[in-house]
Amino acid sequence: MATLERGYMAAQVAMNTTIAAATGGLTVFILKYGLTRKYDIGGFCNGILAGLVSITAGCGNVECGSAFAIALLGGLFYVAGSVLIKKLKIDDPVDAFAVHGVAGAWGVLAAALFDWGKDFDHYHGWSGFSCMTAEDGSCKTGLGGEGVAANIAEVVAIMAWVAVCSSLVFGPLRAVGWLRASDDVQDVGFDQAKHSPSKGYASTIPPDNTKVIESEI
Repeated sequence: MATLERGYMAAQVAMNTTIAAATGGLTVFILKYGLTRKYDIGGFCNGILAGLVSITAGCGNVECGSAFAIALLGGLFYVAGSVLIKKLKIDDPVDAFAVHGVAGAWGVLAAALFDWGKDFDHYHGWSGFSCMTAEDGSCKTGLGGEGVAANIAEVVAIMAWVAVCSSLVFGPLRAVGWLRASDDVQDVGFDQAKHSPSKGYASTIPPDNTKVIESEI
């Protein structure tokens, strides 16, 4: 590291990232088990991602306890987003929107809400351990609200940019009928129709292991 401060910041980022990943994964895993009484490994993995996405914006300007709270809430928002998408009957089998859209928007807001500026008066943001300063070098005051407002504007701008670009790409595909898979492919499943056979799905173990074991004995 070029300076001691950068070394400390790297350690802070690494700790916040690790805490958030673990917290997000465990939050979703426990919540899904409570709702379904089943172990949801896919949900656990997406919970880890939701925790990581939630802490990305604020990993260098929040405390470790805040990273825990951000990831915990991020896991809850992910589950809520996943349930909402299913209720709306939108096809998102890997919960990409819930992970990157919902948890991502929350992470941007959380970076301002949990900024370690003193009493929500000072603001650090990208400055890391240093506060935003005035011309005389003193910490600017009253920036907490401005930081939240700026991050809300960022979320809105990102949503607008994604909506426009997605419409330009997916609109024409939908118009010509290329956006939706055929009924035959959907009945079989894309994995089976487009990727089989593959090593990820092929099994060398016979369906009846009992007979194999008995014959070997």
